[in-house]
Amino acid sequence: METQLHSCYFTKKGPTIITLFGYATKSVPGIEINGLGKYGKAIKEKIIFVTRARQLKIPLKRFVLNVELTDEFGDLESASVKWLEYPLLLHYWYLAGLLPISKLDNCFAIGSLTPNGEVVEPIDKSVVALCEEHHLHLIASADIETPNGVIDGKDLFGSIAELQFMSVPC
Repeated sequence: METQLHSCYFTKKGPTIITLFGYATKSVPGIEINGLGKYGKAIKEKIIFVTRARQLKIPLKRFVLNVELTDEFGDLESASVKWLEYPLLLHYWYLAGLLPISKLDNCFAIGSLTPNGEVVEPIDKSVVALCEEHHLHLIASADIETPNGVIDGKDLFGSIAELQFMSVPC
């Protein structure tokens, strides 16, 4: 199984669309996060902790999550990388078959994740404009309207895990 999901990386010029892509295979079980350098391991451990704390049953597969960041972004900054935690969790749980959604290819998500399961979403006009420009459905809990529609994150996760959602300005 493979899929992709869109998110953004905040630069001095504003948010820039990026693609997260990944797959699950029958191999040595585990999760890998590629493309984030030193930040990938910490995010991986946070995702594992949040998953285990909710006692979710993950299939014994190898999950590979990749973040496509180009050299134009320069050195990665933790202030921008943290907003990829929620999309990576969403991507992982989708590949594990835990989310009631048929595909993520035309979806956009952004947010940070705390170990106790709080998702902080930095959604403002620039993020909504990015979704509109690329014809993506926004996955968010905030009461926002977009031309392409919003998938409620609370509904998406409601059946499997309690996550608290909070919106903040970017």
